[in-house]
Amino acid sequence: MDTLGTLFEDYGLLLVFGAVFLEQIGPPIPSGPLLIVAGALANEARVSALSIAGIAWIAGMVGKVALYVVGGRYGRQAMSALCRLAVTPNSSIGKTDRHFERWGAALLIIAEFIPGVRTLAPSLAGAEKLSPMPFLLYSALGAALWTALYLGIGLVFSKQIDRVFVLVERSGKVAIVVIAVAIAAYFVVRWWRRRSSVKASG
Repeated sequence: MDTLGTLFEDYGLLLVFGAVFLEQIGPPIPSGPLLIVAGALANEARVSALSIAGIAWIAGMVGKVALYVVGGRYGRQAMSALCRLAVTPNSSIGKTDRHFERWGAALLIIAEFIPGVRTLAPSLAGAEKLSPMPFLLYSALGAALWTALYLGIGLVFSKQIDRVFVLVERSGKVAIVVIAVAIAAYFVVRWWRRRSSVKASG
């Protein structure tokens, strides 16, 4: 994991901020796995766990506030656009509505761990005119828990993660092809689910 460690030493905070922020506002960027890797590197003292945690939390909050403002200005129209951006089925809007009716502002904590809802919850809170203070409090707690979970996994399982990267380095091009195919398949599945939901609603 030497190459990755060097990359993180030089650009880690920027990578984490960009990935977490982008995933928060829509595009399905794997920022969670990136934090896991960062946690593993932090356990080897290659990067600072506190710095990574802080920048990930800030990035998540910046994204949430942006979505809250957009939701407050454009209402539920913004949610359809977010579904397209996140390559998420339109059914996620109804799911988010139901969760919001049940949990209220606390959804902003729970949404961090519900696929398809994490991006939509802040904009729904804005559209529903949730007061800024509870929005910020619940969002801050949710972002902290999400960051702690993924970073903590990396810290706890750093040895196992290091073995995986050693295997990848030894496998060379074969491992890169396998990873690329897996990522491509992930995006194709998301696109197909999104396309099917649009056809069903149309």
